[in-house]
Amino acid sequence: MSEAVSKLRLVFADDELPAREKLTHQLSLMDNIDVVGIATNGKEAISLINELQPDVALLDIQMPEINGLELVDLLNHQPLIIYTTAYDQFAIEAFEYASVDYLLKPFPIARLKKALAKAQQQLAQQQAVIQVNNGSDKAQYELSDNKLNKLISKSGERIFLLSPADIKFIKSEQGNSFAHDGKALHHLSDTLDQLEHSLSSQNFVRIHRSYLVNVDHIKEIQRWFNGKLMVIINDEEKSELSTSRAGADKLKQLLKI
Repeated sequence: MSEAVSKLRLVFADDELPAREKLTHQLSLMDNIDVVGIATNGKEAISLINELQPDVALLDIQMPEINGLELVDLLNHQPLIIYTTAYDQFAIEAFEYASVDYLLKPFPIARLKKALAKAQQQLAQQQAVIQVNNGSDKAQYELSDNKLNKLISKSGERIFLLSPADIKFIKSEQGNSFAHDGKALHHLSDTLDQLEHSLSSQNFVRIHRSYLVNVDHIKEIQRWFNGKLMVIINDEEKSELSTSRAGADKLKQLLKI
């Protein structure tokens, strides 16, 4: 494993002191974890995550004012998310938010280690893609009549020309954008905001702060919690992407449903 991901920078949030003390002790026993911030409620968690930009956020779901599920849509920095809760009825909704894992309290240290190992592996994969694509290179575009014809991703001395029509969706993780064509992930240097603007005429819609979806590759849409939708993509994995409330409204308007 590379040095860049040998130690995970972590922020955790829990409104209960005994839970914070137990988690602090468990994490102190792990050499690969660097706890950079501890929050006692959702508002503190938002502030710490945006300021410290950790790799991973360990969030209790039930917190006053802003809970662990709600605060994710309010973040400017998007870390990998692991949820904790004493109530297993939140499991489905936790995974709706594309979390790395879900821990049911009280969880042993072995279960916590397993969840963090998954986060570390996912982060390593993301960084490997970025390195292969020479992350310093900006994605380039061929423009004709203000329409995005090709999205170009560089990998060493190779250049991949991606047709927007072939892209299933684009996701943002750890501040990086990845285009999914059904076979592989392609790192893009532009932000999701920039790509949303560039692809606005190509049937792409922003369904969530982390997802830009090609509507031509949507296989199914299901009604979900709190006015949101679950979008199922027509790839082999049948990828499931949750919308935000605003994203759901945008998608309904576009598809007239």
